Amino acid sequence: MSFGAMGGWQAWGLLALTAGVLTWLFYMKIRAPRVRVPSLLLWAKVLDAEREVTLWERIRKTVSWIVIMITGVLLMLALTRPAPSVVAAGGGRRLIVIDSSWSMGTEMPSGGTRWDRAIAQARTLIAASAGDEVALATTADGLIEGPTTDSVLLEASLDRLAPAGGESGDWPQLADVSVVHFITDGTIPRSIADLVASGARVNVDPVYEAASNVAITAFETQAGSGPDQQAEGYLELANYSAAAQPVRLVVTRGTASVADTSIELAAGEAVRQIVPLGLSGDARVRARISARDNALAIDDEAVAWISGAEPLAVTVVSDAPGFLQVLFERTPAVKATFVVTADYAKPRTGPEHVVIFDHWVPAEATAKPSLFVSPATEGWVGKLVTEKSPMWTTALAHPVLRGVDPYTVTLERARAVESDAWTPVARSAIGTPLVSVAETPEHRRVMLGFGFSESESNIALQPAFPVLLVNAIEWLARPSMGEQVRPGVVSLDAVVSRLTSPDGKLVEVTRFGDAHLARITAPGLYLAEGGGMRSALAVNVGDPQVSNVGRTSLAQSQVAGAAGDAANAPWWPVLIAIAFVCGLVEWWTWHRRITV
Repeated sequence: MSFGAMGGWQAWGLLALTAGVLTWLFYMKIRAPRVRVPSLLLWAKVLDAEREVTLWERIRKTVSWIVIMITGVLLMLALTRPAPSVVAAGGGRRLIVIDSSWSMGTEMPSGGTRWDRAIAQARTLIAASAGDEVALATTADGLIEGPTTDSVLLEASLDRLAPAGGESGDWPQLADVSVVHFITDGTIPRSIADLVASGARVNVDPVYEAASNVAITAFETQAGSGPDQQAEGYLELANYSAAAQPVRLVVTRGTASVADTSIELAAGEAVRQIVPLGLSGDARVRARISARDNALAIDDEAVAWISGAEPLAVTVVSDAPGFLQVLFERTPAVKATFVVTADYAKPRTGPEHVVIFDHWVPAEATAKPSLFVSPATEGWVGKLVTEKSPMWTTALAHPVLRGVDPYTVTLERARAVESDAWTPVARSAIGTPLVSVAETPEHRRVMLGFGFSESESNIALQPAFPVLLVNAIEWLARPSMGEQVRPGVVSLDAVVSRLTSPDGKLVEVTRFGDAHLARITAPGLYLAEGGGMRSALAVNVGDPQVSNVGRTSLAQSQVAGAAGDAANAPWWPVLIAIAFVCGLVEWWTWHRRITV
């Protein structure tokens, strides 16, 4: 036996001291009270009378002492945090690595989750360290604590841990480690070759029990292609169990329910569903499933965001909007407000996602996402550069230019700016910037070096016109964060400076070179903000590799031994329960004069 709260000799000394003190108190002679009586004749007759003493009367005081001793010793044992003795495979520095894959949240048939059993196993290993240095790590977060001999510090770190994904994370590295204990359910196969090569001995401690599960393994949405087309959701559902079972599917758009159905899934079957989401409504979509045999909860829900479901508010600052006005009147996804240049400085009400400056530049820079069309003045935007009859020949892969065919565009004049603040994504044959972008955590801008009138270009009469304008507005106001994202380290758009989790807490955004990175540890819809733009990031867990919790990469012998590891659960709650029962028995028998 080992002890988690103190060294072995300290614990045994405390137990011996407790037993001695309780024995002394129990057998301590208490001076009898003196009572004055008129005569001793009657008392002498009573004391001299002979009567047979029963066996219970002979042993009842000893029984009472034993019950009190058991109660006190058990309470002291609970205080010292005993645990089964574990041979920790050698001495020296030890590293305990806990698999933090989402599958570790699986409810086991024997009770509790795989994660609960892993934490209990880690506590047992810490208690068995016998003063050696121990380091604690997970496959998602790397090194958490240590190396240290302070078991209280290690156990406090265990209390803060929770599954956080990390299916593809690297092994935590620590120098001079002699033994590595890897606690895992084996659902996600991992190679330990690097650890073996480093000279450390690796012990795999399994926490696997087979379980049944149903899961949402994929969820995506798509806006309608026209005003009369419904948005749609694509779902994949899977039944990872040995028997068929009905699965209830509920899909909501905002607070409105758009689907509530039951699907019969055969054993091991996966189905795909297309769910109509309606013509209009909230951009937030959530899918939930429920079933009888469902051991993992985190893959029962998935979220998505319908890009374009919410109209964008665009302010056009122009004295002659012309083709811009015609375009926005025919684009229901954009609500345009037209302002002449003389009125731009006046206050405006309502939302304003993007500002378009047509042939005009304000005196001061604006933090709003902005589109500049053929600026007429230099000012803070940069140095004006002009070119007659430019030929659009080079272009970079950029979201603003997606789907734009430059070969149908004829330019009569280009008027753009050159500045270190702008990055050209399309140039003429001689290098004049035709389309430029600028993005920082403070602002996001697009510059078009040509206008839409017939004297400047023919783009207003080409399919490239609406494509280019819509691309630019979408990129400015709500850039796509990519497809469905898995939890872990996520690469964000360079303009993102603030990321808010579904529960309203801020997620740290780290700048690494030109990349902005964030570590996301829970699924849900995240709000990304920066440079005046706002966008949603849908994070889901569902994946066949995670959700199929009935399989494991562990050897059969390890799986068979995993059930026995339940005996390694902490003993102190059981000890307190037994002590409480013993104390209750002693109190009840004493009040009824059975043991006294």
